[in-house]
Amino acid sequence: MSNRSIQEYLNLHRQSYRVASWSDKQRIINEVCRNLRWHRKSVIRSLNRPLWAGEKVKKNRGKKYSWQAEEHLKKLWLKMEQMCSKKLVQALPNWLPHYTECNEEVKKELLQMSASTIDRYLGRYRAIEQRRLRSGTKPGSKYFKNRIPIKPLDHNVTSVGTVEADTVAHCGDSMSGVFAWSLTITDVKTGWTENAAMWGKSGKGVVQGIKDSERNMPFTINEFCCDNGSEFLNTQLLLYFSNLSKKKKKDIIKRGRPYRKNDQCHVEQKNNTHVRQLLGYSRIDNKEAVDLINDLYLNYWSKLQNFFVPQMKLLRKTRVGAKYKREYTKPMTPYERVLLEPSIPQEVKHRLTQEYKALNPFELQKQIESKLKIIFNLQKASPRKEVA
Repeated sequence: MSNRSIQEYLNLHRQSYRVASWSDKQRIINEVCRNLRWHRKSVIRSLNRPLWAGEKVKKNRGKKYSWQAEEHLKKLWLKMEQMCSKKLVQALPNWLPHYTECNEEVKKELLQMSASTIDRYLGRYRAIEQRRLRSGTKPGSKYFKNRIPIKPLDHNVTSVGTVEADTVAHCGDSMSGVFAWSLTITDVKTGWTENAAMWGKSGKGVVQGIKDSERNMPFTINEFCCDNGSEFLNTQLLLYFSNLSKKKKKDIIKRGRPYRKNDQCHVEQKNNTHVRQLLGYSRIDNKEAVDLINDLYLNYWSKLQNFFVPQMKLLRKTRVGAKYKREYTKPMTPYERVLLEPSIPQEVKHRLTQEYKALNPFELQKQIESKLKIIFNLQKASPRKEVA
């Protein structure tokens, strides 16, 4: 018996069941139980329901966005390094003028999408890769720890030029031998980030990476915060910042507390988004690749990240019971935050604006892909080295 037939049969008894006496109700219940082979309680609940008026009509509001918009949203999401939906909403107006694979109607649909809509459309495409994290940091000498002050816990940054720095090892599965390292320097207030590649982890290479990175920043370094690794706590770095400290008449270099990664939280997250997502976790032990990686960082990757990739900054964190409620700012690119910073000269802002107008994010991505192929092909062609 179909569901429709069952409901029609129950309708025949519902009206009489409601006005029947107690004995007549028992008779009706027994009859329905015998015919439908239902539990007695199920029959009572069904007979007490309102009269069935037929199948319910589903009210579908229809899809607001076309299938072309959904397909191009997926393509853009992949091309834009799989941004989260809130960042994607803010980044699309800057990226779509350079996107030529769809018409203007589809672009209008993409610009109308909210963050929750994007999450709903991309839900089936999202994939999470779990990677094993490795660290090549070794503690620095106690002599240098006594010379470099610890950054205070109430370290509230109110001006540009306060940067955090960290290194990333391109060691693969082994820390033995000499291989490439990446130095990451990020400004706490604006999020402006620069990277530099080094051969080995020497103090001289770190100082050179700092000099190269500062030349590409729209501001000078006023405060340098690092961890307690030996690549930072050494004679070369201390001498370099001692000379700068004499010019600016204040201590420039500071360090975080040992074994407290959250003291360097701004740069720790950039190690993933600006280094690991670009070069991965494979071993790079060909010295010729260092110059290629530096060219990639300087001319392509840095421009893409600083001009076209929005970032969110934590406004406040409130404890609610056993959990924390976090509130974030509206996603903005580091370039947009630099333009809003009153301490940066107008000449620098004008130069950045002219550079931004000349850039195309999709062309930058094509160049990045071609450079990465050269780097990885060079690494494959190099003779295999035995690592323990």
